[in-house]
Amino acid sequence: MRNYLPAVSTILLLGASTSPGAHHGSTPHFDRDDIVRVRGVVSELRFVNPHAFVYFDVVDASGQNAEWRCELTGATALRRGGWTPETLVPGQQIEISGARARREDNACLMDSIVLRDGTVLSNEQIRMFGARPVAHPADVESRPRYVENGQPNLSGAWVSRVGGGTGGILTNGEPEPNAAGLAAAENFDVRFDNPVIRCESGNIISDWYRQSHVNDIQQYDDRIVIRYGYLDMVRTIYLNAEHPPNITPSVAGHSIGRWDDDALVVDTIGLTERALIPLRSLMMSDQAHVVERIHYDAENRTLNRDFTVEDPLYLAKPYSGRNVSDIASETYQTFNCVDLSGDNNRRPDSGLH
Repeated sequence: MRNYLPAVSTILLLGASTSPGAHHGSTPHFDRDDIVRVRGVVSELRFVNPHAFVYFDVVDASGQNAEWRCELTGATALRRGGWTPETLVPGQQIEISGARARREDNACLMDSIVLRDGTVLSNEQIRMFGARPVAHPADVESRPRYVENGQPNLSGAWVSRVGGGTGGILTNGEPEPNAAGLAAAENFDVRFDNPVIRCESGNIISDWYRQSHVNDIQQYDDRIVIRYGYLDMVRTIYLNAEHPPNITPSVAGHSIGRWDDDALVVDTIGLTERALIPLRSLMMSDQAHVVERIHYDAENRTLNRDFTVEDPLYLAKPYSGRNVSDIASETYQTFNCVDLSGDNNRRPDSGLH
């Protein structure tokens, strides 16, 4: 695949091809059995999360100009894979292949892009070279075990390892909805209701590890503040406190914490009804109760978070899991979320465009 883009005009090519790899959660929005190959001229690259987009102009077989756009992975993953906002610039000729959008004309999910000089940009390369930003062991040898106020040291920037689609590595089996949970899920359609589509945080369990964004922990005498790198959720854990009698429900809920030896035990209630696992349409009610145990493993230099979710309204039984995070080599950055999903992620009758 080298030096085949024409210098003069752009052409639309539609046909079957194979994908280098499935895109996580893409099936509801893109048809992997309908792969398009499109030649065009770049008009804009929107380098944002949760998904970047390349916009380009195409001349079809009848000579008419058509505006196309294709979804890429998020800006954070692209940057780790070597991309910059200038990787694709206006006027560049490209050939892009990917899965056609299910509910939007002239749109796709990018598998690969070939530049005029034959350079290939692919999702596979991003996965191969976009490694998590983990600090070198030599750079963290002097990490103090305790902070100045005597608390065990959980502070700093952390990057989570892959945690599984259920929020973590499960430790007591798959989460099971009860009859009420199944009924609640009937009103949730992941194609249109996944909160990330609207740049909204999901919940305190799954957002911790999603896409391995860098989380940040700050410690104070009376509280711990956790900033999630995914969608910028901020949680305040009040130390040695009680839950107030009246809590206004929120995505982050109300969290209180205490130290158990060197582990932080966090108790959270007051959560809003959400999708607990959007891709499975598994719901969490406002009766959910989450307990986390967060501690630093000095031998492995990891931050381990064990969690249990109880929901007597929607879950048949509690479910538990673990997230493991490494010390990050980069600092926390805001998510920079822009909703560019368009008609492909809107209910056909929603009236939202």
